[in-house]
Amino acid sequence: MAKIAVFTLLLVCFCSTLGWAQYRNNGTHNLIVGRRGYNDLILYERTVAKGKTWNPFGKVSEDVTYPVTYVPPSMRRRITEIDAIDLIGNGKGGYAYITKGGINMSNVTIHFKSQSGKGYSFHLVIYGR
Repeated sequence: MAKIAVFTLLLVCFCSTLGWAQYRNNGTHNLIVGRRGYNDLILYERTVAKGKTWNPFGKVSEDVTYPVTYVPPSMRRRITEIDAIDLIGNGKGGYAYITKGGINMSNVTIHFKSQSGKGYSFHLVIYGR
């Protein structure tokens, strides 16, 4: 009976380890921050992409800022969710991270960067109210 319990415990640990490894290595570099509500609007939507560089060790990068133009304080909206979905996947896409502003603020700057010798392609959506 003890052997069956130990075997079952080891089997459960092994299966959960396989599931965790698959989850961690799914290859996407998505940036999803915040949580949108049912009444939130799409404030900004764009595909951010750059092709690979001629240098095999070079990287390409770009900063995307919202709002693009000046907005008077009375018309500013609060950001509730930022989605930057990696369209390349398989671990070959770029990286996205927030450098200024963000959730519960009225502005954000997101930095997009490729891996060495590669390009990137992200679908960026910013929600707010």
